[in-house]
Amino acid sequence: MHKQRLKFPECPAAGRVVRPLVAFMLTLVSLVVGRIAEGQDKSLLWKISDDKNSVFLLGSIHYLRKENYPLNKAILEAFDQSKVLVLEIDLNSTAAETAQRLTLEKAVYRDGTSLAQNVAPDTYQLAAQRAKELGVDMRIMNPMKPWFVALTLVAIKLQSLGLDANSGVDRYLAQRAKNNGKATRGLETLEFQIGLLDQLPKTDQEQMLRETVRELDLLDKNIDEIVRSWTKGDVDLLAKLLLAGMKEYPAVYQKIIVERNRRWLPEIEKLIHNGSGAMVVVGGAHLVGQDGVIEMLKAKGYSVEQK
Repeated sequence: MHKQRLKFPECPAAGRVVRPLVAFMLTLVSLVVGRIAEGQDKSLLWKISDDKNSVFLLGSIHYLRKENYPLNKAILEAFDQSKVLVLEIDLNSTAAETAQRLTLEKAVYRDGTSLAQNVAPDTYQLAAQRAKELGVDMRIMNPMKPWFVALTLVAIKLQSLGLDANSGVDRYLAQRAKNNGKATRGLETLEFQIGLLDQLPKTDQEQMLRETVRELDLLDKNIDEIVRSWTKGDVDLLAKLLLAGMKEYPAVYQKIIVERNRRWLPEIEKLIHNGSGAMVVVGGAHLVGQDGVIEMLKAKGYSVEQK
């Protein structure tokens, strides 16, 4: 097998169909693949309104194939109607080289130790075996922390399935905004997103790596159902697929999903009240489920219409 040329993932800041830590990684990279069907009744797009103003809120997909385009007509119309594009992080303000540098500054051990010295021998061997299967030289991974190795292996697996972050909805809309002279903003910074993972306790990071490498093949088996739920706008099924497994790890679920949703809520409310005419795009896992932003907005009395 040819050695895989590593393309390190950017940190994003994401059920029993997909087991817990693989579900977590899917949520983290907001993975959805397959054909985005035209003429579908619903999409993962909502119009959020108060008495005077409204914004669009889209559940994003960070990895896609080029053949997944064009996007659903409702998404493109919402984009065209919007005055500003608000993403998790402003992709138009940070160069790719800067993003990779910031990520690697946190991902690499700075104390002279290595992955092999910081995880159990069987965890390291599992990761090394999986890396070998993906064509990755584990010597490249050994200086890296568990959270980054797990994320990298998932990204490489996605690449092997024909998926590309450069074809993700976030990047597509950010580039479209840049081409059209539309303003872009971020709800949080890249440094903050990286910190979410880097600050996880050592034991949680090792568990993430162990479960990810054990269950990586589930990506092959369960993608189609995730795709169908997204293309149909099936909020309940998507919540089950992406979130049920994560809830078995409540500390991670709270930190990665719930706390960020709560932090974003007042920012989204400001965009509504200020008449910003914004389109807000965040990972799809943040919008679905009882702890999702949509339910939070409903509870605050906003009108919520799925498009």
